[in-house]
Amino acid sequence: MKFPVNVPSMKFQRAFTLIEMMITVAIVAILAAIALPSYDSYIVKSEIRTAQSDILALSLNIENVYQRTLSYPTTITTNTTIGLETQFKGWRHSGSNFDFSLTEHTATDYTIQASGTGRQSGCNITITNENERESTGCKYITAGKWL
Repeated sequence: MKFPVNVPSMKFQRAFTLIEMMITVAIVAILAAIALPSYDSYIVKSEIRTAQSDILALSLNIENVYQRTLSYPTTITTNTTIGLETQFKGWRHSGSNFDFSLTEHTATDYTIQASGTGRQSGCNITITNENERESTGCKYITAGKWL
């Protein structure tokens, strides 16, 4: 029996060899080894920036109270993130890996602190009523200052 001329024979079919597959896997592994640490640093930086924006938003809410009453709030019912959200209705934290608290609060001054949890453990960010900003133990923030 004769085969038609346009049907390819089995001996001319080609597939990937084991060496080609191993080279492809090695290239993908090298790219992943370069990309994953870069991605991780991006995530850490974004979590810190989110906490910084949250602490600034809380500071603005406290300043709003000062403008209305001419003194900073001295009675804080619960000095936790949830308690601060309850007391300052205009502020919500964004769910970052930080806990917020008022470490010092009198009628004339305050200090807000964001303490890292989980991956951000050991990172502390503070801001005062004088807009003095400091950070300790945070990755990727140089010289302890933040903008």
